[in-house]
Amino acid sequence: MDRCHRILARRIGLSNSRFDVMLDHVAGPDGGEVPDFLMVRPKVRLAGGVAGVCVLPVLEDGRVGLMRVHRPHFAEPLWVAPSGFVEPDETAEASALRELEEEAGLTCSPADLRPLGHLLLDPGVLEASLALFAAPRCRPLPDGALATLELGAGRLIVMSAGEAEELALTSSAMDGGTVVACLRWMALLRREGH
Repeated sequence: MDRCHRILARRIGLSNSRFDVMLDHVAGPDGGEVPDFLMVRPKVRLAGGVAGVCVLPVLEDGRVGLMRVHRPHFAEPLWVAPSGFVEPDETAEASALRELEEEAGLTCSPADLRPLGHLLLDPGVLEASLALFAAPRCRPLPDGALATLELGAGRLIVMSAGEAEELALTSSAMDGGTVVACLRWMALLRREGH
């Protein structure tokens, strides 16, 4: 007996430059149906459904950088690591290095970039995953180059790895990708004996 949900029909309810909002007619394993189940599908997805990246900047002295940003839908500022959408001609690693430069004004050797796995942010609403990375031994961009002043970027605040972990464990104003990247990075350091 099939115990899975099935998509019987799918149509685009809304679309913009980055997303299609799908209205799916879904049949459940118990015979029930939902005629307009909403699913947000990014237009660009890499292998494994990766549509975005989140990269945790780790400076040469081991301190971590997080940005303090404002979002129009939230009253208080949020803590975030540099993150953004993948582009069709990029790997997830290239996207992570690009976001690190654009949003934090930092660079990292591609050989130093550490994958921290993938994260499903909300699989009941978002048909995509986020690739997580740590960028150890970050340094400022050469020649005084600055981060792009793009919408959503914020001032980088440097703190100890322990302070970043504490924020990840206690802050109600940190996005999910940043929480998981911080906690996975700290777990990796402990596993490696740091």
